[in-house]
Amino acid sequence: MSSLFSKALVYLGLVDEDQFDSETADRPAPGTIEEPARRVEPRRVEQFPPSRRVEPPPTGRAATRPQGRDGLETIGVVRTVETQSDVILVEEFGDARILADRIRDRVPVVLDMRRADHDLVRRVVDFSSGLIYALDGSMRKVGDGLVVVLPPRVTLSREEKRRLSTLGAYELDDIDD
Repeated sequence: MSSLFSKALVYLGLVDEDQFDSETADRPAPGTIEEPARRVEPRRVEQFPPSRRVEPPPTGRAATRPQGRDGLETIGVVRTVETQSDVILVEEFGDARILADRIRDRVPVVLDMRRADHDLVRRVVDFSSGLIYALDGSMRKVGDGLVVVLPPRVTLSREEKRRLSTLGAYELDDIDD
């Protein structure tokens, strides 16, 4: 009988079983009575006919990916928004629900948290972080107490940044980019 290591080599297909049997047939294992070698048949793997291809069922996420004009997926495409962003003056945690609704509708949102207390700001920022992580969006600080939350694959246009700046809701100097 061969050792466990020998059996593992045969099982993995690294060594031919007949080759191993001929080498070990001459000598019995120490401390054992000589037994006739048993031939172990390898497991048969069922194969599909070559013309049949088995595909996994489509998942919900794969079925909802955006398609371009030519039918190919348009993943990673960033588009500049020509619509106006919403500015939400955060006064209570219920405003986070309004934020989530706007982001799901693919509308950029600027959160004005300059008048909110510290605990509310922390809760709304935590909620926003989870929201953008789940929806694959982005979030960026654009001023003291101002945060812009963008849906996935959406950026603000120059004109929109200028408009927000005149409203006092955008304080960065990247408007002319």
